[in-house]
Amino acid sequence: MKKPPPSSESNEPVDTLSVLGPVARSSVVDAVADRLRTEILAGRLAAGSRLPSERELSLALGVNRLTLRAALARLEAMGLVTTRHGSGTEVAPWRERAGVEALGMVMSSLDPQEPAWFELLTSLLEIRRILAAEAVALACERRTNEDLAALQRIADEQATRLHDPIAYARGDLAFQRAMARAARNVGIELILNSFARFPEEQPSLVATLYDRREAGTGFYAAVIELVRAGDGNTARTAVQSVLTAIDDDWLRRHGYGTGSSPRQAVSTAPPADTTPKKPTDKRDAAVRRTPKKGIKGR
Repeated sequence: MKKPPPSSESNEPVDTLSVLGPVARSSVVDAVADRLRTEILAGRLAAGSRLPSERELSLALGVNRLTLRAALARLEAMGLVTTRHGSGTEVAPWRERAGVEALGMVMSSLDPQEPAWFELLTSLLEIRRILAAEAVALACERRTNEDLAALQRIADEQATRLHDPIAYARGDLAFQRAMARAARNVGIELILNSFARFPEEQPSLVATLYDRREAGTGFYAAVIELVRAGDGNTARTAVQSVLTAIDDDWLRRHGYGTGSSPRQAVSTAPPADTTPKKPTDKRDAAVRRTPKKGIKGR
């Protein structure tokens, strides 16, 4: 007989784990790690709480202790738990220990209609804009002709991926990686690795984010011209401004306001103006080529 679910007032780890049930036998370590990760990131296993003993956990999940230890080791590497010899395993405050990749993991554990999901999506878009704008600015000063050729090759290839949002997203990540290398900044490239798994781990979200792929090719051309022109300050301002307008337009089109919660003040909001301001000199000429709507497929 199945055990009844715990009451909403109970946050005890044992109560939560008692209704999880055994996991499938394929990729057992992955399945155990994913199950516990979801419970932690969703807040059902609260930070600071101590997990049950290995014996209790292994029985609740239907796995042996070696499998459980391997799964807990993965969670510890992610910064989600801490294990001390003789003291057991404790849920860690993931905001203080986890990396950027936790954004996608937390989003996958939430419903898109939850305010927390919208908050995380906003964080994701904001950090993307910051990284993209700074990478372009640095690339303006440090790029080589070989870097420009690599960027152009990837931009040209994107036109062949318009039918497949996942392939297009991978190509976009390749473009961003080439830009990070042109910027000669290893840190930006390592942070980018946290987003590189999104097409495989979050395919539905990625397909929705890249819903205007046909209009995205103009963005690549404009960015390449900005890098070629070599004015970092102009490029930084232009890229951040245009990406902000694109993201706001995407949020509005998909029923999210730019306020603090989903579905807020959407129906009356005016459409985003993604047209950059008129350039004042030749250094800004590339901005003129930026398409009016839906740049970068959003």
